[in-house]
Amino acid sequence: MAAAIRPNRELQTMGELFAPPGAPGPPEVRARARRAVASRARDAEDCRLLLDALGLLEPADPAGE
Repeated sequence: MAAAIRPNRELQTMGELFAPPGAPGPPEVRARARRAVASRARDAEDCRLLLDALGLLEPADPAGE
């Protein structure tokens, strides 16, 4: 007999492993993720788009502009 699938338990386990979308995570993890995205992006615009979609885009520094 096939094993029963328990979607609620699987989703609960995923929730325990991954932070909710609004949680930014530790700075070192965010920096590592940004480097990984940047190394795989085709160009600067692609990198910005991917970082924004992942919630990893740093806010623009108005003092640096």
